[in-house]
Amino acid sequence: MTSSKITYTVLSRIGVLGLIVAAYFYLPGVQQFAIEGITYLQYRNFHGLRQFILSYGIWAPLTSIALMALQSLVPLVPGIIITITNAWIFGWQYGALYSWSGALLGAVLDFWIARWYGRPVIERFVSSKYLTFTDSFFKQHGIIAVFVTRLVPIVPFKVISYGAGLTRLTCCKFTTATAIGQTPAIVLYSILGQNLFHNFKAVIAITSLLIAVGLIFYYYRNTIERYLTFPKEK
Repeated sequence: MTSSKITYTVLSRIGVLGLIVAAYFYLPGVQQFAIEGITYLQYRNFHGLRQFILSYGIWAPLTSIALMALQSLVPLVPGIIITITNAWIFGWQYGALYSWSGALLGAVLDFWIARWYGRPVIERFVSSKYLTFTDSFFKQHGIIAVFVTRLVPIVPFKVISYGAGLTRLTCCKFTTATAIGQTPAIVLYSILGQNLFHNFKAVIAITSLLIAVGLIFYYYRNTIERYLTFPKEK
């Protein structure tokens, strides 16, 4: 890469970061949206989150998608809270669609943040020991690693997305594996979310089932890789 291209790339990355910071501090409502939405998620406030999303009226679906994408950027903020709340608001079909769209958008954003800004930046959000583990995991299992970890809801979504962005895995493969792998959990939690306060035992049961399915896929990963003809990323 020539020096002019390197300079252009660096300036582009700084420029994008500058636009995001400017939007957060100077565009009306952006900072309030981020702080209020994340606060409801951190405190697992379903009622507050429901009212927050509905307060945007006809823009409520886009609000829920944007909030799901935003939470993927923030450590220790669970996306399942939005999934359940979306189903409570919109019904499980539309709720699942909005949650799926927002989760996929957030995963792709995480992926490109890692790819664009590199490990030094990502290590400010994710411990280096987790990134070292994902490096080894992706090198050993390739695209199937993304698919299996998306099936298991206890695996931190953003760690996998950031980790994948630091490998040679293509965005197309990452997006496809994420889109397919996240679907069962989102659909099942959305179905449960329609009756929010009557399904905590069912949530535990579904989570256990998804973990079992993920372990089965992991155990037979080599067979699945051969069947799907997914090449491993080096």
